[in-house]
Amino acid sequence: MSLWERAQMRTTLIVAGCVAVAAGIVGVVAAPDSEPSVGLTLAPVWEPPSALPQPTGSVSPSVWPSQPEQVDLGVEAGPGAVTTTVRPTAVRPPETTSASPAAPVSPLLTVTAGAVPSEVDLSSEGTRDWVHWGLADSASVNRKTGVTPLIQDLGSPGRRGRYDNNPQLFSWSDGSPNRTATRTPTGVYTCGQGGGFVVQAPAGPATSTVHLYAGVWMGRGQLTVTLDGATVSKTLENFNAIATARYEIRFRATAGSRLTMTWTATAVNNPTCGNVDMQAVTLS
Repeated sequence: MSLWERAQMRTTLIVAGCVAVAAGIVGVVAAPDSEPSVGLTLAPVWEPPSALPQPTGSVSPSVWPSQPEQVDLGVEAGPGAVTTTVRPTAVRPPETTSASPAAPVSPLLTVTAGAVPSEVDLSSEGTRDWVHWGLADSASVNRKTGVTPLIQDLGSPGRRGRYDNNPQLFSWSDGSPNRTATRTPTGVYTCGQGGGFVVQAPAGPATSTVHLYAGVWMGRGQLTVTLDGATVSKTLENFNAIATARYEIRFRATAGSRLTMTWTATAVNNPTCGNVDMQAVTLS
């Protein structure tokens, strides 16, 4: 039966009921031979109690539904009828979790001086970056290609020169602008007391290693390494000839820190050009 037919039937029943009630009333009033009427007793008007009863026992807290509820209005579908309406209730907001605080970084800075190997492969040693100075002239700089440049040359107090008689040799296979170099004895130097080089590399929570290849000729050189207020120094000297060293620097610091390496001539024994020199720096 459609909704319209049900409504029509309900209206008919209501009208019939009203007619029947009216007929009964008329009959009571008009029929002279009817039984004596019986008096009606009216029930007292209901008054709400002054205090409503309170619930006993524990009351369960409201619980958010894990899924939206569906409310069915119960309207039967039919020709021309409106279909059931579904209304979702409020959904629990997503829970958020706060990020764990970063673990504190234990600072590290060590500097070790050692002998330079007879041959150094910059490509295999400098996994993150490397730089070599002096391949063709005093302005020549070759560095690892295909990576973000991390080693930064901050310059020298004095003019740089090139030399090609370093006791140890350097090679690479992933350089730029020179793709390869094999067993080159070249490097750069600065003359006189106070001359030198300044190089930087980024530091962070992960432990990194720098190898700095440097030397002196008829003089004394001092390597000063600084990181977040910590300072370590090493000295190399030879007042009669050339001397070289491989400085291994292991370091760790908070993100965004910078490792600074300053290689300076603190004394010279040749007034013409006692010097400090540098060949390469690698980062891994």
